[in-house]
Amino acid sequence: MGFWTDANGWPVPPLVLLACLIAEILYFRGWEIITRGVQAKEAARAKIPGSTAQSSRRKVWLWRGIFFSCALFLLLVASSAPVDRLAGRLFWVHMIQHLLLLVVIAPLLVAGAPIIPLWLGLPRGARRLFKLCVPVKVRRALYGVVGRLRQPAISCVLLVVGTWIWHWPPLYDLALTNAALHDWCEHTTFMAVSLLFWTQIIPSAPLHLRTGYLGRLGCMGVAVAQNVVLAALIGFAQTPLYAPYAHLATSLSAVQDQQLGAGIMWTFGDLPFGIAFAALVHRWLISVSDEPGEVNLEGKQHA
Repeated sequence: MGFWTDANGWPVPPLVLLACLIAEILYFRGWEIITRGVQAKEAARAKIPGSTAQSSRRKVWLWRGIFFSCALFLLLVASSAPVDRLAGRLFWVHMIQHLLLLVVIAPLLVAGAPIIPLWLGLPRGARRLFKLCVPVKVRRALYGVVGRLRQPAISCVLLVVGTWIWHWPPLYDLALTNAALHDWCEHTTFMAVSLLFWTQIIPSAPLHLRTGYLGRLGCMGVAVAQNVVLAALIGFAQTPLYAPYAHLATSLSAVQDQQLGAGIMWTFGDLPFGIAFAALVHRWLISVSDEPGEVNLEGKQHA
């Protein structure tokens, strides 16, 4: 077992690698179908002066494909054996791993709008089989559950609870000593709650945004506040909070390692939120300027 591979000789867990490969293939099969349809509409409207809507839509899907590919690449990096091994020895590396899942990979996936491409990327037989095996009532029930979880207040609460509970020292220590719990419970929780949260902020067809600009800015405020408070509690602790790191011999003391990780969480962890906050304010001001006779404080949009 070398530094670049795990105990089984894999640089990335096989299930993660297989899942990313399948997702990439399905996404770009569906992406090709969508962009082909856009190009066909462009050709049909080529003689219409000033018709740029389809060209703009094709550029949007180009960027969505880039976002999705970047998300999968970073997921492979975050799950790789070197990062996982260093995360088990250094708290600050573990924080980078968590931040990649919470504030980098999740928003990139949402920005990639993967639901439609992944569905279209499935073979027709697989889509028909799904419709036959999953009754309409079951599908509606699932949509209803997801819809309730995507309520702005609920998604914000889930983000806070999902982030904080896994940084509670007893549970954090348990995850460090149990690979299955760490990889499939902790990281899955981070991905689930962060995806729910970022669908409130970033348009991701066919999902609809549930609130206007003020509501989304409020969600961003909650996310930033909880991140700063958690980082402060960890960073200003005078003793090691997490027992496994306290007994590891590194160039940093356990408290210094803990402070460095908290500093990364406080600064770089807030950077994606800051970018999203600035983008929302910019779009809100544009929407207000486009309506000179009416100030729209809600700014509701539908994906």
